[in-house]
Amino acid sequence: MAGEHGEDYEDAMTEEELAGSAAEQTTTKDNKRANNAFAELMAPKRAKPPPPPPPPSHAYGARYLPGREALGMYIANPAKYTPKTTTTTTTTTATSGDVAGQVIYFSDDFVAVHDKFPKSAVHCLLLPRDPAVSRQHPVALLNRTDPDGVLLRQRICAEAAKLQAIVAAELRRRFGRFSAADAAREAVLRGEGDDNKDGNDDTAAILPPGRDWSQEVLVGVHARPSMNHLHVHVLSRDMHSARLRNRKHYNSFTTPFLVRLEEFPLAADDPRQPGPHHTSSTRRDEGGGGGGGGSGSVRGDGGHTGFLGRSMTCWRCRKGFGNKFQELKRHLDVEFEAWKRE
Repeated sequence: MAGEHGEDYEDAMTEEELAGSAAEQTTTKDNKRANNAFAELMAPKRAKPPPPPPPPSHAYGARYLPGREALGMYIANPAKYTPKTTTTTTTTTATSGDVAGQVIYFSDDFVAVHDKFPKSAVHCLLLPRDPAVSRQHPVALLNRTDPDGVLLRQRICAEAAKLQAIVAAELRRRFGRFSAADAAREAVLRGEGDDNKDGNDDTAAILPPGRDWSQEVLVGVHARPSMNHLHVHVLSRDMHSARLRNRKHYNSFTTPFLVRLEEFPLAADDPRQPGPHHTSSTRRDEGGGGGGGGSGSVRGDGGHTGFLGRSMTCWRCRKGFGNKFQELKRHLDVEFEAWKRE
């Protein structure tokens, strides 16, 4: 996609994903159109409508593609994508089956959602709902050092930690029975632990801590986001998914292209800083929000365009694979099983 957006453009999303996201937004509209086809045929001819207005400008200055707007549907109407077993006050949801694209929880300020194209066993997104925030460049926003910016970063980090705990709990639910570090804990849960022989019914009091699954969760933003709405990735580090299909996918989460939340604020000379075309503005319009963090900003090079094209290295054993993606995928299958057993 580099040729379409200029020499310095790089993107971790594939055309298939962009097209899939766009299709999600138009499916309902197309169904209604099909149902009314006969009525439209019999209706008297109407004058041609005026041409549609040009696409809105966007905070990152990227070419307009409907797929890049797909996260907006979760922000605008999260209840529509929330399973019936989930409410606005809970922080858990059913995780069996295909949960891709389902909302986990939402509030007035945030939406947590399962990534529709997960790149690991558990991959979620945290979306701020405030338009003054959601249209800003994530690195510029999280890098602010003014009092309001620091407070906003703290709020986002606190909410991300909440989602991280949910992802960690889901990892334990799925894989705890395979983990050596969770063996004693699993035994107690099955009623097989030594402490249970004394007839102690207080399982919580005798439950060993087991494996710290929160340490297996990555939390960060992309130095150059693919989507137009600000989103924080919260995902397990295994990189084991059928949706992981190319080097850019892999490197977007295993190189500094993923900026961890704990790294903010970045040093002034950090190559992941927004490039020279990034601008800060308090202007509020359809394309971006205010808040002094970069509405209307253009995604510049920022010196980080080489991350996605790097030679691939296994996240776990550091073995190098160059550009041999299929070989890496086979290796990740083996590492996934070993990782579960830790």
